Amino acid sequence: MLLDVLQVVSWLVVGVLIFLVAATVGSDFGVGILSKFVGKTDYEKRAVINVSAPTWDGSQVWFITAGGAIFAIWPQVYATSFSGLYIAILLVLWGLFLRPPAFEYRKKVDNDQWRSTWDWMLLLGSVIPMVVMGVAVGNLFLGFPIAYDETARLIYGDISNGHYQSMWITLFGLLTPFALLFGVFALNMAIMHGSTYCKLRTSGVLRDRFRAITNVATMVYIALFVVAATWLIFIPGYQYTANAGLTHMSDALHHPWDSGTITSQYSWYYNFCQAHIWMWFAPIMAVVGAIMIIKFNKQDKDWSAFLASLVSILGAVLTVGFALFPFIMVSTSGNHQFSLTVWNASSSQNSLIGILVAAALILPIVFSYTFFVYYKMWANGRRISAEEVEANSHDMY
Repeated sequence: MLLDVLQVVSWLVVGVLIFLVAATVGSDFGVGILSKFVGKTDYEKRAVINVSAPTWDGSQVWFITAGGAIFAIWPQVYATSFSGLYIAILLVLWGLFLRPPAFEYRKKVDNDQWRSTWDWMLLLGSVIPMVVMGVAVGNLFLGFPIAYDETARLIYGDISNGHYQSMWITLFGLLTPFALLFGVFALNMAIMHGSTYCKLRTSGVLRDRFRAITNVATMVYIALFVVAATWLIFIPGYQYTANAGLTHMSDALHHPWDSGTITSQYSWYYNFCQAHIWMWFAPIMAVVGAIMIIKFNKQDKDWSAFLASLVSILGAVLTVGFALFPFIMVSTSGNHQFSLTVWNASSSQNSLIGILVAAALILPIVFSYTFFVYYKMWANGRRISAEEVEANSHDMY
């Protein structure tokens, strides 16, 4: 019974970390995308870059923490996804590699072509990871070719004539229209969140431009959310029913591929419409939060608009998690019995206890120093302008 609770709590912890990635790294990616187009002069571009440049590396902590949590809590999910999606993971890393030199080297040479090159590197380094991660989330609903072989080893990819498919084939197989829609949604979400943050941190003409961008990006966000939600109705969903012989749901850990029956009688709305109707608060939160962004933005309540953006993103993350529960990675092989769920893919009870205790001790420290850094940098409602960058050109990014 204790293990059942720990598995659900661990699932929630991963969800919180994914939200923190979307809220922090997503904001930085949005700033990186917008800096190329919003600034009309070099000093305006630098003002936008300075919104996130001093803290972007701190935001990556949540990226690393989320990956580490998946490794510790769901080792089979980590091993399967990070090996099977190897090329996709590399694309994310290669995109991330472009960001540090773009921040650091852009101002080193007083040359328009030099600066434009690094502007493009920052743009690509922000677009590529968001799109790839969005496509990955879309594929969680479509499933992955995972199965156990004759040695009970979990493998990724279909086998043809005794050989595994090329990783390039499995990568291109992920680029379906539905998954690409999620990629576009993730990209737009970053732009929406980044623009609300930039409006909060800039002044003058830049703030006016971000006001307009926020309205447009938020309306597109709502439209994409509705389109994805409608499309999901027609995507075959899966339901997990534990076998009668299991005393607890966590007993599936010892019977990973025959602990329950997986059917596709309903859509991915099964949890919302039949199992847990209370989960509807998540998509409602996502849409209402986005509507409030537009309302607060028009009233120039920048802090309220930014907080509404956080609420909307949290609602979107919860919507995905609730729709999938208890699945983590659905198997498209056989009769789906090889799917990885919260119940059959977690670490042991002692491991989960240790992980959660460590998280309870370490996360407050991370939150504390993150709050301190942001407070010191942005205390008293400080905002950046192109004029400030021009006056302190040698000290700012």
